Amino acid sequence: MVNQNVKEYQGNLPSSRERQRIVNESGRDAVMFDANSDESSKIKLWDLIDESWTEPLEKDMAMNHYLRKVAYKCSACNETSLFEDEIKRHCAQVKSGHETHSEAELLQGIGEHGIPTFACSGCGAPMSMRKNQGQKHIDTINNRYDVHVKAGSIEILLTHKYAMSPSVDVPKQVIETIQFAGKPSVELQENHSVSEEPRSSRKRKRRRR
Repeated sequence: MVNQNVKEYQGNLPSSRERQRIVNESGRDAVMFDANSDESSKIKLWDLIDESWTEPLEKDMAMNHYLRKVAYKCSACNETSLFEDEIKRHCAQVKSGHETHSEAELLQGIGEHGIPTFACSGCGAPMSMRKNQGQKHIDTINNRYDVHVKAGSIEILLTHKYAMSPSVDVPKQVIETIQFAGKPSVELQENHSVSEEPRSSRKRKRRRR
């Protein structure tokens, strides 16, 4: 027998937090929810670009819309776009960004009320010294460039954005190949040369007795 003091809630089953809100606002001790309308009509899809699961999506929308979505992607990174030319522009921006930031540094100035200010010498963007934001900005641009230089040949791929699971082998079509010519950043070259320095070259000096 159904308790007459329990209100029945009509519609799709809300989240647990939303259910608690509905109960609190109802002024009753409990509210009945129809559990048959929740997950049975929703599914999650695997985002092939971000490599993460989506939020629950309506099954019809997921199957007929999301699984049909395609995008152009840079083979060296996760840069994606609905347009092929945007990937070409992305590669050009990676190069130009390195050209202006390869020797960039943080410039200190004086702002209003004598407060110190910092800006990137490569692009002039204002920076904060909190959490090393300025150096991270410069390193991110140069590291992205190094990734593309290491790849050498950048393929513009046409691929699906979503799949049913990570194990699904989604075919990719190579639309165009771009030769990304360049040299690694100076800092990377210096670190590489130091790390490969043979230990035998560091001879210990013998103490004379």
